[in-house]
Amino acid sequence: VNIGLVSAILEDYDFKKMIDTVSEIGYECVEVACWPKAKAERRYAGVSHIDVANLGDKEAEEILSYCKEKNVEISSLAFYPNTMDGNLEKRAANIEHLYKVIDASKKLGINLVTTFIGRDQTKTVEENLELVKEVWPSIIKLAEENDVKVAIENCPMLFGPDQWPGGQNLMTTPKIWRQVFDILNSDNLGINYDPSHFVWQMIDYIKPIYEFKDKIFHVHYKDIKIY
Repeated sequence: VNIGLVSAILEDYDFKKMIDTVSEIGYECVEVACWPKAKAERRYAGVSHIDVANLGDKEAEEILSYCKEKNVEISSLAFYPNTMDGNLEKRAANIEHLYKVIDASKKLGINLVTTFIGRDQTKTVEENLELVKEVWPSIIKLAEENDVKVAIENCPMLFGPDQWPGGQNLMTTPKIWRQVFDILNSDNLGINYDPSHFVWQMIDYIKPIYEFKDKIFHVHYKDIKIY
């Protein structure tokens, strides 16, 4: 197991300075933030340490050789949007960029993307499961064609009034995981497991590890306390 960080916390650094920092800390890997180059909608979103929209062979080679030089491995390319946003324009833009992140992960030989499944926050869980059938098969197909795994973080994205009532990420409980994995029956779809989100939802954060052990592609850890 390699220990690293999510590069979004180093948002003011360019790629090389970010890799230097990870190396100096003594970490072995980094999950690299790959948002589109635009104004961030929320904290940590909008960080772009790799510009996937303009990633040519030369850029890819430079990235990989610098990581090798500093003994830092890229564990995943990270982009956490709402691919099932009720605003169809935002939804389309998010999906289009996710395609580019998948392509870049293939090009860099990382073969893993960490993301959200998204949610239309005004619709029920059942309605959103129908939306999964509409939105996600093409994303998974691209991932399979590129031999890239997609790991969904289990964060509800329910932190402010603009994300109520339903939150912006459907895959928040083991029950919903089972339902999504039934709909999208693919070895390329799995979980970016973050126990902290289960803690504040009052969900057992140990038990799912046993049931979903083959689906856990990547792991997040965060400090959390409940008041």
